[in-house]
Amino acid sequence: MESQWKSREKVFNYLEEYSQSSKEQIDNYKMKNTLLKSYVFETFDESLFNSKHVTRELLNVNSLFSDSKHTLEQIDEELFAFYESGKIIGFIEQLNMRFCTLYTTESSKYSDHLTRALVKKSTILDSLWISGKMYDNFLEEITSLHHPERFTKMKFEFNGMFEKNHLNKDEIIEHKVSSVSLVEEIGGIVDKLQGVRRYFSSFHSVGSLRFPSHIGKGGHDVYQNGKFTNRSDSFSDHRMQLKQIVTIYQNMTERLEKKAWVEMEEVKSKDILINNSFKASPVTIKFSKPLSSNVFNNFIEFTFPKGREPFKIFGEVKRISEERVHVYGVDLHLWQNVVLDLSLEEFILFLPKGTCGNTIHRLVTNIQRFLDPQIDVFVGDIPYEEILNNVIGGIGQ
Repeated sequence: MESQWKSREKVFNYLEEYSQSSKEQIDNYKMKNTLLKSYVFETFDESLFNSKHVTRELLNVNSLFSDSKHTLEQIDEELFAFYESGKIIGFIEQLNMRFCTLYTTESSKYSDHLTRALVKKSTILDSLWISGKMYDNFLEEITSLHHPERFTKMKFEFNGMFEKNHLNKDEIIEHKVSSVSLVEEIGGIVDKLQGVRRYFSSFHSVGSLRFPSHIGKGGHDVYQNGKFTNRSDSFSDHRMQLKQIVTIYQNMTERLEKKAWVEMEEVKSKDILINNSFKASPVTIKFSKPLSSNVFNNFIEFTFPKGREPFKIFGEVKRISEERVHVYGVDLHLWQNVVLDLSLEEFILFLPKGTCGNTIHRLVTNIQRFLDPQIDVFVGDIPYEEILNNVIGGIGQ
């Protein structure tokens, strides 16, 4: 069967027309279309790493996304049509050597499940992980660029799932789950948010933020797992803002790697059964108040023995006491070594050279969502936010 997707221009014109039609339906309260969604994946920059686990063949887009059900058809050097059982389900664009994105008009239920499955089965793919701290910087940037009467939408999510004893099946214990959405004018939202956070720490854990369109009404909802939903009438604006966020994210990640890999100290295991010795810079995550022993131990038992999502670190737990453990493991994205020193007051991570900086984003994002929204994070002796401010402000370190 001859494909209709012969050029980038045809694909982008189709997505532009689809976006215009969807925005008209939103404005008329008569939604027939599903919204256009984009999912950003981080892969691997072979120029930055030297890993025995990753070869050039594994980085090929066909290797990353093709399987028994899914096939790719190349449109140009960086754009591919993506099929499931012969049916077109979207388009994959290679944004650069490290990031690619899936554009799809399928339902969220289907596309969310698909993208989770793609990441789960791959040792190369990972999601973008946008923490509450990163959203705060994005929000300040939005307020400086747009008219104060433009609107944004923020969703705040915290899930205290580790308050529950997962090992006791007979006991029903309630735990805190917060999910609040706010639609506010951009003018003054930062001050209002700071006021609310004095009373409710859950508002530090941001699940999504709407970026207003630069060229028209509506905007783009950006979720903490790298999903972008287009609620504007322009695919070109959607793609432009997505690429801007990816650029900031990539620069931030590479700054984290540069600091972790240049300012290094030798880390050696004292356990003769663990033959680990590598160089690393510590990443310290300090809690606003000590975790309870119940939350701490539930987190340990749930996360590391099976490398469960969303933390994706598989490792051997060495218990120092009821309130402190060491974990010698691997990050399931790229299978790089990682050592963690975990206590009720703080988590310290040692990420050796070759470990992707995305590991830090993933941990910060999900610790804010599941353990403590109001954490402080340091890479070496530098606050995480300071590195991000320098990236967004274009200031070199």
